[in-house]
Amino acid sequence: MIKEENYSIQAKNLMEMIIEDCENSLMNFQRDSFLISEIKKLRFNINNRIRKISDLSELKTDLKSNTFKVIVYNTDYMEIITEQLNELSLDYKIEGQYIFIKKKALTFNQLLSIVDEIKKFETKNLTKCTKAKLEPVLRARNAVENDFIDQVISRETSKACEQIYLETESKIHELCENRIKKLLGKDLYKKYIDEVR
Repeated sequence: MIKEENYSIQAKNLMEMIIEDCENSLMNFQRDSFLISEIKKLRFNINNRIRKISDLSELKTDLKSNTFKVIVYNTDYMEIITEQLNELSLDYKIEGQYIFIKKKALTFNQLLSIVDEIKKFETKNLTKCTKAKLEPVLRARNAVENDFIDQVISRETSKACEQIYLETESKIHELCENRIKKLLGKDLYKKYIDEVR
């Protein structure tokens, strides 16, 4: 019979990977995300077929620039694209096959939609952590039933996995809150805490 608990190592490794992935993925939540998603929603009727903007052009963004660059594949589509941009009330400038769309300041509610996406992302990662915590606990229970380990080791596994989960949950929450703070800025974050939470 095995005398020491080592099942929780699996949970620890899985949760460390989840934290690392979470940290990297949170960088994708930017103020530009809202406008990019609005532009990507554009649909065009060409020859009785619905086309997305990505079928007609390529959208490029630079976080340091104050514009998005749309490279239109065929200048014949320029007019229908600009009509849709006008409906979104976006300022733009056309230079050859390029459309430079000026980034506009987002309203508090528009920023909250990005915050909602971050919160959904946080919940998704915490669900992954719950699964990572549960797997070694179930393995330990099966091992007890098959007389591979003692009940004491199974309890130790459960406690260790719960402790790892609590630490990971706290870290993921901290990462997401820091991203929200950075996204909103000091004043809007205070407003978010006071009004939304």
